[in-house]
Amino acid sequence: MVKEKYTASEIKKIINNLAKTLTANRIAVDKIILYGSYAKGTPRPHSDIDIAIISPDFQGKKIFEIQATLARLLAQYLSVAELIGYSSDEFQSASPETFIGEIKRTGKILYAA
Repeated sequence: MVKEKYTASEIKKIINNLAKTLTANRIAVDKIILYGSYAKGTPRPHSDIDIAIISPDFQGKKIFEIQATLARLLAQYLSVAELIGYSSDEFQSASPETFIGEIKRTGKILYAA
C-alpha cells in the first residue's frame, strides 16, 4: 500500500531488499536507480516510488519478459513501487532524448554493484 510519503531511509531499505531478492534469484544487478518525483524531491501524497533496475541478465529479453520477471520476483513491492528493468547495454547506449535518458539525467543511483 502506498503511504502518504516515504522517507529516504525507507526508500533505501526497499532498494536494498530489491537488490537482495534479485541476487538471491541469480539476477545480477548493476544499478538500481530512483527516478521520478522522489528523486526530484517533489513527491505528492501517495506517490509511488519509481525505480529502474539495470542488469546484464536482461540482455536480449523483451520488455514484457523483463517486467514479468520483476513482477514475479518482486510482487511484494508492486503496491508501493513502479519497477522497470533495462539491460546494462540498453541503459548505457540510450539517447539523452529517451525515457532512459531522462532517468540517467534526473535519477539517483541508490545501489551499484
